[in-house]
Amino acid sequence: MRYYFCLVFFLFSTSSYASALLDVKPSNKTQFLALIKDKQGNYKVKEGSDAVCQNASFSLIKEPTQGFRLGTLIDFSDLHNGTQVKKIPNYCVVSSKLKYFVDGIVRTKRYFRCDNEDDNGSTTEDLRFKDNGIITYTLSKPDVSCVFEKQ
Repeated sequence: MRYYFCLVFFLFSTSSYASALLDVKPSNKTQFLALIKDKQGNYKVKEGSDAVCQNASFSLIKEPTQGFRLGTLIDFSDLHNGTQVKKIPNYCVVSSKLKYFVDGIVRTKRYFRCDNEDDNGSTTEDLRFKDNGIITYTLSKPDVSCVFEKQ
């Protein structure tokens, strides 16, 4: 019994130490919304030349759903848990999957066309909050990368 207790204690302490070493831990929508409340403000583009990369205001959106925007082109205004499927004209299915982290959010959109199966695809958006008021944003298809600094 004593050895069992020691083994359980060792495994618990090892797993606690390992989880403390991880940089990015999973989060949920409620924890994420608490994180972004103090991120509001004006941001200046530090890196990036795409039209998405422009000086912008980071603001929270409460209606009709909770979310945020960074300018007009980076829009996470429809935050949800897990995967959400919508019916949009000219598409059979559009799904949106959100993953929340303690330092950001990743959204993967998959779309399937009814009339042209060759025009199916997906895009991934990754927005991360760094130290010193820095926000990084990347988008796949097209490849876009921006770095914003809080003013």
